[in-house]
Amino acid sequence: LTAITKEGIKFKDEDEDLVKRREKYYQKQFKPLTKWLNKLYGPNVMRVAISKRLGRAPAIVSSSEYGHSANMERIMRAQAFTHGANDAMMQAMRIVEINPRHPFVHKLLDACPKEDDDVVTDDTKDAAMMLYDMALMSGGFPIADNAGYSERMTRVLKTMLDVSDVNLADEVDPPEEEDEPEDVDTDDLDGLNMDDFDMDSLDLGEEDI
Repeated sequence: LTAITKEGIKFKDEDEDLVKRREKYYQKQFKPLTKWLNKLYGPNVMRVAISKRLGRAPAIVSSSEYGHSANMERIMRAQAFTHGANDAMMQAMRIVEINPRHPFVHKLLDACPKEDDDVVTDDTKDAAMMLYDMALMSGGFPIADNAGYSERMTRVLKTMLDVSDVNLADEVDPPEEEDEPEDVDTDDLDGLNMDDFDMDSLDLGEEDI
């Protein structure tokens, strides 16, 4: 048995020669993107690679063939004796696998810098980091930067909802109103009928009548 979350998984149900030629072609085609993503993600990942197993997902984070999995990382972080331990020792060797057939990846390839001095827009950086966040969750890993993730999602919501400013609205100052008796909800009394009560069983004194 082989863990599906590890890198280098081979199903051996395709033409090996065709797989190798495709892999070589994709590596050359997406070299500018993988180079830029490696630099953007920095020490958070071991490397960015072209995936040979993704279906419809744009990307996934897998662990190295001989490293521990995302579940093992969670277990190690949860152990009491790891308090104060080196975080790098607990973190799995993460590999970002991108889907060379997905439109998200093709858009990033078009927008990524082809030369070192090319300017990259903030939207492109946000998209690349959101791709990484999605890949982490798909691979079973926690979000690496919660604050950065929240800021990126705030910018996305601003665009989707057409909000130009996220400053809070002023507090309302409603006018003072005179105290009024609470309204009695009579809707629930429509079904009451005096015939529903057993008057003979009620202990009514003369003073109650």
